[in-house]
Amino acid sequence: MSKETIDYPFLIDGAMRAVVRDALRHVDRYGLPGEHHFFISFQTNYPGVSISPQLKARYPEEVTIVIQHQFWDLQITDEKFQVMLSFNNIPEKLVVPFDALTAFADPSIKFGLQ
Repeated sequence: MSKETIDYPFLIDGAMRAVVRDALRHVDRYGLPGEHHFFISFQTNYPGVSISPQLKARYPEEVTIVIQHQFWDLQITDEKFQVMLSFNNIPEKLVVPFDALTAFADPSIKFGLQ
């Protein structure tokens, strides 16, 4: 950020990523309440993203994952999250920096960020 101007888009992006981080921390601590579920889109080619070569080939630029009924080993840090999901009945470990996110939605309450 420059000292001559305030970069509001940069600040808003950081605040939106904090919302996603805090929502995931809530799920890690208490589970998904009621009908809540998350659609999380991220850039698969972003530095620090770790996905299998098969997923990378299938989704070379971006993928949307669903956090709902079948996910395991959710771990959240300030910079990234990791989770195990099933793709075509094959368990896959995903590591996703929050900076790689492009969209987040919780359709159960019609909430979304881009």
